[in-house]
Amino acid sequence: MIRLSSAPAGVTRISVTGEIDMDSADELAAALRAGAERGGTRTLVVDFAGVTFCDSSGIRVLDEAYAMAARRRIALQLVEVQPQVRRVLEIVGMTALLAHS
Repeated sequence: MIRLSSAPAGVTRISVTGEIDMDSADELAAALRAGAERGGTRTLVVDFAGVTFCDSSGIRVLDEAYAMAARRRIALQLVEVQPQVRRVLEIVGMTALLAHS
C-alpha cells in the first residue's frame, strides 16, 4: 500500500507498507513520479516504516527516482527504514538516500 500526502514547506510524503518487489515496484514508481510532479515539492520523503522487504525491482525504482529527483532539484529521502531493508540499501551503495537523523 502506498499513500501520498503533503506536509508543510514543500514536502511531499509517501508512506509505503508491505513488500517492494516486481509486483509492487510499478506502483511505487508511479507514486514517486506523482510526488515529484506536485507543484512546490522541494523534498520528497519516502516513509519505509512499514516496508518489510525490497528486492532488485525496488532498488531499481529507488535509483531511478533518485536520478529524477536530482534532475528536478528535489531532495529525496528515505526515513524509518527497517534494519533488513537498510542492510540491502547499504550493500548496494544507496546510503545517500537514507535520512541522517
